[in-house]
Amino acid sequence: MITNLASLRRLGPFGLLLLASAVLPLVGSALLLAYTPAIEPHLRAAGLAGLAAFALATAVLCGLALMNTQVLALFAGYALGLWTGLGVVYVGIVGAAVLSFAIARRISGPAFLAAIEASPRAATVHAALVRDPRGALTTTALLRLSPVVPFALIGVVLAAARVRTSAFLVGTALGVVPRTALVAYAGSELAAFDPEAGPAGAVKLGLAVVATVVLFLWIGFAARRALRRRLDTPTS
Repeated sequence: MITNLASLRRLGPFGLLLLASAVLPLVGSALLLAYTPAIEPHLRAAGLAGLAAFALATAVLCGLALMNTQVLALFAGYALGLWTGLGVVYVGIVGAAVLSFAIARRISGPAFLAAIEASPRAATVHAALVRDPRGALTTTALLRLSPVVPFALIGVVLAAARVRTSAFLVGTALGVVPRTALVAYAGSELAAFDPEAGPAGAVKLGLAVVATVVLFLWIGFAARRALRRRLDTPTS
């Protein structure tokens, strides 16, 4: 732990950005869950202006690493329904990727690239990402599929590694779709649950949640295996 903190200090402001992108989304997400009963009615009643404001808030909060994208997708599905919630939060998440990428590009400096070059494996991965735009797109999409790696952290690291903007944006736009859709679906099922429906309603909700979790974990596992194979394959 001491070594990790020392490494972050050596990276300067970029090290702080890395730490913030991993920690702050947990705090913001906890606050959103706590205030969901107060926020939800206003969002549903706000119409198109409310949807635009929610997409913008998603872009800013997630782009500044203040909120977890999956928590916002769950909230969007719960408050707005599957398709509306998915569409709005997807636009916001792509916007967040653009914002975090732009910020990291400005803050990251030679210290981060020097740290990459100090590790042979990291240097190999970095060279592959920079020299192979199509491969960088695939790697970005696979990273976005994984539910384990924090959303903001991926953007920060790939921006600092000087991945091409086009590969980053297309890879992100493709990679976030499956897990965002699954979480928005789970949120919509929670909203549709009727406590007075009896055991049948509870069983339906339970099956929907279990199926969502299983698919979510399977997508993450498949993405991790594919990413490992990709990074272990040397580039020409």
